[in-house]
Amino acid sequence: MNGSGAAAPRRHPGLKLPASLVAGTLLTATMLTATMLTATMLTATALTATGAAGVAAADSRLGATAYARHLLARLQLPAGSRRMRWKQVAGLWPSLEAILTDVVDKRALFHVPERMTALSTYLQAHAPAGMTVTSWGSYSNRNGITAETVTFSPRHLPAGIFSAILVTTFKPARHGASLLRADAQVAWFPPRGGAVRIRASDYKAVAVTRSRASGHDRHTKVVTGARQVARLVAMYNRLHGAPDVVTTCPELGPNTIVYMLSFRPAQAGTAAVVLSPTNCQDVGVTIGGKPEPGLYPASTVNAAASRAWRLTADWNG
Repeated sequence: MNGSGAAAPRRHPGLKLPASLVAGTLLTATMLTATMLTATMLTATALTATGAAGVAAADSRLGATAYARHLLARLQLPAGSRRMRWKQVAGLWPSLEAILTDVVDKRALFHVPERMTALSTYLQAHAPAGMTVTSWGSYSNRNGITAETVTFSPRHLPAGIFSAILVTTFKPARHGASLLRADAQVAWFPPRGGAVRIRASDYKAVAVTRSRASGHDRHTKVVTGARQVARLVAMYNRLHGAPDVVTTCPELGPNTIVYMLSFRPAQAGTAAVVLSPTNCQDVGVTIGGKPEPGLYPASTVNAAASRAWRLTADWNG
């Protein structure tokens, strides 16, 4: 299979929800090799605050559904292609089989007057406006290739949208034509739930704990400067709710540096907030010792913690 590759996807269990859709994964089985959703596409697609023209940008199913329809309408197919009444066609399976809370899938079926190989070449040369080809590949069995697939992703995402891809899967039809299934799959950022935003004035310090993933070399520095505490509070307040999506979680070596941030209250009655970034890009959150739904992205928390660790001596002056 050509295109990008990544580790096998999995569903993240429990309250700690992962935060990446999977695109371009190499799925190997006895009967097929397929392109699916992968984290590779997501890291390559920049999140911007500018929504696409005419598309509702919101952290809701409504906004994600509108954007999915917008992407599906941009698909370019050869002349003479026609949209068919939707039905499930054997051999054209959905790229996202799991039932995920924060993902919508708008789909369509087309009859295309081109052979499968020619159609793959056409699609790779005609990415929809504002999108790029992120992966391509094929399904096969012992008799040869049975279907092919090309996946596109937007160059920019509307505000409130976590990730989006447009997946096409196609196979031979009668008289040298092809049947093509298109899926616009969009995930959005859910509400933060119990991970409520906080005020910098309610916190006197932030403890930055640094250790190895093995648990060794654990040390803590404390940030006490008002402006620096406010900066870390603002970082926490900007985090998104972590969507329920398929993710890949790279393994951490025993010497990998990990961080934890603990926001210390200035007075009794204010709950302490603890952030624990994970290798799945979600951030574990506890408020007053109570676990809350995860936030996203862990990379933002790690970067802020790393900077605070380096500059703590200056900040505490």
